[in-house]
Amino acid sequence: MELRAVQEVLKEERLDGWLLYSFGGSNPLALEVLGLAHLHLTRRFAYLIPKEGEPTLLCHAIEESLFPPLPGNRKTYHTWRGFLEGLAHLLRGVRRVALEYVPGGQIPYLSRVDGGTLDLLRGMGLELASSWPLLLLFQTWDEERLQSHRRAAAGLARAKDLALDFLRQNPEASEREVQSVLVRALEAEGLIFDHPPMVAFGKNAANPHHEPSEARLEEGAVVLLDLWAKVPGGVYADLTWMAGKRPPEAAHQAFQAVARARDKAIAFVAKAYREGRHPKGFEVDRVARQVLEEAGYGPYIRHRTGHNLGEEVHGAGPHLDDLETHDFRPLVPGLAFTVEPGVYLPDFGVRTEVDVYLHPTGPEATTSLQEAITPL
Repeated sequence: MELRAVQEVLKEERLDGWLLYSFGGSNPLALEVLGLAHLHLTRRFAYLIPKEGEPTLLCHAIEESLFPPLPGNRKTYHTWRGFLEGLAHLLRGVRRVALEYVPGGQIPYLSRVDGGTLDLLRGMGLELASSWPLLLLFQTWDEERLQSHRRAAAGLARAKDLALDFLRQNPEASEREVQSVLVRALEAEGLIFDHPPMVAFGKNAANPHHEPSEARLEEGAVVLLDLWAKVPGGVYADLTWMAGKRPPEAAHQAFQAVARARDKAIAFVAKAYREGRHPKGFEVDRVARQVLEEAGYGPYIRHRTGHNLGEEVHGAGPHLDDLETHDFRPLVPGLAFTVEPGVYLPDFGVRTEVDVYLHPTGPEATTSLQEAITPL
């Protein structure tokens, strides 16, 4: 943790401190920031980073030995009264404090502190603020992470090509058979993933989270491949690719619409950067959805335009979203996210998905931009 950088943001945001609180694993964001995600914690802890001076850890006495050396001091408790007294002492002189919380629950990814604890802190006279400006420090990538992402992206592309070759050689293959090809290919690349890839044929592609089945590829069907993976210890890459066995013209038209929406979203981010502005996640979602709505596909949109990428495939950083949530966070340099507009009609679904990394000068698409449905 770069304590000085955290304290600079605290001062910029006019915050007296950042209270990283968790009961066991209830706040994965706090655990990730403090490097504690690998620990088996079962009690409450609080770690206060003040805008000036040394941080302080308050933890249960039986778990003190589990915590690695963290900057600052540490105090212990072993009774509930001791915890409340320790917390009050910890927060003495603090008026406005940041937590993993968003007013109204607008961004569920960040709303990790339970309501009872929020009541407790407000009852102590504290003004609560969201920690999202501080979390951005930990959600941006350094060069090492970017390179791990590039390696994962290259592996995904090769796995996708192997799956398409398999379909050409086995034109009546099942979804699960293609999924197995993808799994073996990703494992051969040395990549890991939290869930096997998605493969959907025909009408099944109209379900954005379809679970592959024994359904076999038929004439006139689209094929949707969605795969994601990372190098161990790295960050994720995520890719969706469309193919088809002579799909109907309606599918081609729908794909062209989602490709235009994708390109318009990326162009909007690039223009904002040229103008010296960091666009908000919700703005980019609106731009992409407007393209689809004007083309008549509004009723067939089922999800946001994109999600943050990190150590989890759906990271906790800013999303391109004004559909499922209102993500007001800025897309600052060092962040990465997907751009994946899709439309899901009764007989088929289409989606295009690329990964984007933000340099100080603007966006870079780190995966290929598909321009048309790949014929099988």
